[in-house]
Amino acid sequence: MKNYYEILNVNKDANQEEIRSGYKKMLRKYPPEKEQEKYKEIREAYDTLKDEKSRKNYDAYFHHEKDIKTLEDKYTEYMEATNYNEAEKVLKKILIISPEIAHIKDKLGEVYVLKKEYDNSIKIYEKLIKEYPDNVDYLIKLGKNYSEKEESLKAIKYYMEAYNLDNSNPIVINEITYSYVGNNQIDKAIKFLNEDIEKDNKLDFEDFFALSKLLECYIIKNDMPNLKNTLEKIKKIAPEDEESKEFISWKLGKFAAELYDMSIYEYSKEILKICLKLTPDINLIQELYKQVNLCVEVNKLMDDGNIYGSSKIPIYNYFFGEKLDEETKKQMFQKLEGELKTSIGKEYFKGGVQKIKERYPMLYNEPAISEIYTKLLRVSSQGSNILTRFIIIGAILLVIRVIFG
Repeated sequence: MKNYYEILNVNKDANQEEIRSGYKKMLRKYPPEKEQEKYKEIREAYDTLKDEKSRKNYDAYFHHEKDIKTLEDKYTEYMEATNYNEAEKVLKKILIISPEIAHIKDKLGEVYVLKKEYDNSIKIYEKLIKEYPDNVDYLIKLGKNYSEKEESLKAIKYYMEAYNLDNSNPIVINEITYSYVGNNQIDKAIKFLNEDIEKDNKLDFEDFFALSKLLECYIIKNDMPNLKNTLEKIKKIAPEDEESKEFISWKLGKFAAELYDMSIYEYSKEILKICLKLTPDINLIQELYKQVNLCVEVNKLMDDGNIYGSSKIPIYNYFFGEKLDEETKKQMFQKLEGELKTSIGKEYFKGGVQKIKERYPMLYNEPAISEIYTKLLRVSSQGSNILTRFIIIGAILLVIRVIFG
């Protein structure tokens, strides 16, 4: 069994103030957004030791430690082997030896969740909450059971109870937010988060987690003005020390990368702007911002009705071709080839390329892009098989791009 006193770095006879202080120190060392597993362990230790009743229960465990240790080792083996039926039997044996040990009941509740026996798990946590009504962790787990059963109103009820006990707990804030979002109540999620941010009538670094959740909500709502406003608030709360700035930039950068993978370039770009202001010297952020910015320009180009459609094909293929199926790409190139076989088609294409060069220099001046257009215009002027040559050029440049990034 884990030694909760060691986890919080306090003595076994520590008073409540020392336990609180130990928890806060470990939380600063292992923030939940960056060290989720470690945070879970720290929170478990704190929730157990801050309550006199649960602490007494925990201390009682050591009276039976010798008998229980072997069984707990067995339980760990079964859990690692995902043999949840045998793990359940072992936990029940331990409770026969010492029925008052709350953390064993907690583990049994978790096993029931893994077995998808949510009603059994609910019974466990309802009893635990009666014994320990101030235990935030038990309330969260009860709420998650109801979430799994798709009973969102009951889930939110228990999450809110947990929040009222500890409104600084990021897991609770996260669960409440996603419960509203999952129930198509995005405005309620936004209202809750704004109230959480304003609860102490000041905006500071402690509000970062709720602000990061707000960003997600505004993206779902496609609300760019409020997203920009939230990003400005995040910029204001960033402490002056480099470590804190790097943490915020890391968190936002990770979010921006996820948006980039989802092809949500405009929002990714706005978030990366803040990252660059916080940590302008991080190469990964610089490179991602450059790539996102190019993709934003591509989308603008594709929406530009004043530029001849076929002249956009090389750029679209270069950036997004790998997302197209082969038949679509074939039809796209056949259309381009057909148009470039006619004199008027060639003129329109050349005119479109010239406009791209003038209006979208960031795209055109990319070495690979300008090379594609130069070679394509040369090939078209020779009257050769455009489709075959263009595919060869595109394939070579795509390989170069993949290898050299």
